[in-house]
Amino acid sequence: MDSNKKIPLIKEYRVEKLKNCLKYIDTYSFNRDKQKEFILSLYPDKKDKDPEHKEKSVFRGMVIPSLRHLGLIVGYGDFLRTSANGKLIIESELTSKNLHQRVLRAVIYEIDQNIFQFIDVLKENDSINIQNFLQLMNINAPSEKQKKERISHWFSILKEVELINYNAKNIILNEHKYNQILSDVDVDNKSMEDFKKYLFKAYFELSKKTAGIIDIADLRENVALKLLRENKIILTENQFDEMLRKIPFATDDYIISFGRPMGAEEKLFERNGNYFRTLSIKFFGREVPK
Repeated sequence: MDSNKKIPLIKEYRVEKLKNCLKYIDTYSFNRDKQKEFILSLYPDKKDKDPEHKEKSVFRGMVIPSLRHLGLIVGYGDFLRTSANGKLIIESELTSKNLHQRVLRAVIYEIDQNIFQFIDVLKENDSINIQNFLQLMNINAPSEKQKKERISHWFSILKEVELINYNAKNIILNEHKYNQILSDVDVDNKSMEDFKKYLFKAYFELSKKTAGIIDIADLRENVALKLLRENKIILTENQFDEMLRKIPFATDDYIISFGRPMGAEEKLFERNGNYFRTLSIKFFGREVPK
């Protein structure tokens, strides 16, 4: 565990609430007033005579920071929308309960790997005492209370998606669910040719509305949803990026070019230590290689 590791406080850590908030953000993309209105309606227990104060404490103070820390939304102000992983969670609920649960676990596992790394500690221990786990986590927090709060909130999410079991004493990794996730997120289990096919299709569709320069964030979402709908395959953001790095960028059929961001932006694509926001493809001979 990194020294003085920083992990965020996920203030809204009830999975169903997070999912419902995501649905409203997705339904009313780029309409902050509607997003705020419907998300606040999910919290009737938060009675406040001052609507502005409720917006500040619930919408801006709890929901949006939690979803942003988890990487399930992107954008700010009137440009707030779901990320590819957020969209994957919403869309999978329309397929089957089993697939939806697998998607949830895959996304939560990816978040854990990117930010928390709690599962890495748990898989080294068959069962670990909660107090010992707290001692292992050298977490940078303003107080011991806040340190425990950050840890317990993330554990609550891991438990809800059935990645762990815990009681008053011990935390135990759910080996069956964990092994299933490892299979779901392993890009070696996925066809690179299928990935290229869906990437080119998504690019071709999206480029009709642009000058051929596409946000990689949009490609992540489009490809992931196509694979989910048509093949019941789970492709999270990290998997998309890993597979994109592996395909050849210059062949006799096409050349892929990347564009750098103009400023600080979210969800950039990283390759060889460089960060890119956009992608363009020049095809030779035909619009979409088959």
